[in-house]
Amino acid sequence: METVGVLDGPLVSRRLAMEFLRYAGVGGLAFVIDFGLLTLAVHLGVNYLTATVIGFLGGLLTAFTLCVLWVWRGTRATTPKDFVVFTVIGVIGLGLTYLGMWAGVGLLGMHYAIVKVLVAAVVLVWNFALRRLFVFFR
Repeated sequence: METVGVLDGPLVSRRLAMEFLRYAGVGGLAFVIDFGLLTLAVHLGVNYLTATVIGFLGGLLTAFTLCVLWVWRGTRATTPKDFVVFTVIGVIGLGLTYLGMWAGVGLLGMHYAIVKVLVAAVVLVWNFALRRLFVFFR
């Protein structure tokens, strides 16, 4: 297996590194869709909590679709069950974010922006690893 830079190691291949980079890009685009739908819905008079769900669902559908079409091309993970598992992993990631924010800001008194960046990095790896393992390469 060919390895890449600081990710050198016998188990980390160039393919895995490229999948992760594509996944991170998909996550960024999904966030833009999520935030855009949230903002649009609020602007149209939708309650912010309902708008949050609308945004989340838009981002989730974007992420799943692009993971199927681009991150893990050729996957057979296109069933409703695959989407449910993909979603559950994301919701658990949201819970980890909430827990991390609570611990970092609430307990340790750290600045929320710093905690968010740290937690986001952990959740990105969490979502990538579990989605790869349980949805796209089971």
